[in-house]
Amino acid sequence: MNSRSFWNKYTFAVNQTLTFWAGFTEIGVKRVPNGWLVKSQSTAQPTDNLMVAGTMDLTDEQDVFHFYTGISNNLLIVPALPDKPVVFRNNKNLKISAGESANLFFRIPLSIQLYFEEIKDENRLVEIPLKRLSDTWFGEIDNGEPAYSIGNTYYNSLSEIDLKYWEAVIPVEIINNTSGTLDLQRLILRVEDFNLYRNDNYILSNYVNIEFKGQEQVESVSLSTSDNIHGDKFQIIANKRLSDSKKLLRRSFFFIKNIYQS
Repeated sequence: MNSRSFWNKYTFAVNQTLTFWAGFTEIGVKRVPNGWLVKSQSTAQPTDNLMVAGTMDLTDEQDVFHFYTGISNNLLIVPALPDKPVVFRNNKNLKISAGESANLFFRIPLSIQLYFEEIKDENRLVEIPLKRLSDTWFGEIDNGEPAYSIGNTYYNSLSEIDLKYWEAVIPVEIINNTSGTLDLQRLILRVEDFNLYRNDNYILSNYVNIEFKGQEQVESVSLSTSDNIHGDKFQIIANKRLSDSKKLLRRSFFFIKNIYQS
């Protein structure tokens, strides 16, 4: 099953059960007269493709969640980026010369969200990561924040990535608008602020443009789409987690870094 078919709305008959496989996660869902039964479990190996099938019956047992939601028969399966920022650690001596820019692409495991009837917070049944990321800390001990680690892997173009259907790509451009070399040590990406878009079978976040202006200056960051990356017929499939009003309360932004003057 491709991405377009999997991330969709499903209409259940009463007592119908479906199982959803994606990444390292298997989720069984049954429509019952007064709501939904949901059971999830991790798998030892990832499912490269996305799959949905009718399965054996679910019963209201200890490891099955019973949600009382009323008479709705509709279930929406929605992708989401992680619920905390993600951190890239550069151990490959990635440096950007004065006045130059770098285009980097990161692959991020998605989470799966289940909503009944419509997509709004109060209708969310569960949210489950399709691959569990390692916890990390970004910043100093007294003023940092919890995040997830995405390791040290990056790509220079979209075509290099062997993307799984249960992953998304975050495209980032970093512009070094200083007179020195930018030594990129760690990069935090606040994925709660990003939408998700679909182009063919790719899922991509916003195009993130970061302008570094100097050691003591606040970085200029913008989020947009790009025809070269998203195409001209992209479709938004998931909205950012944070509203604009909440986003304004978050502190800025993106680097721990060194500058070597030329």
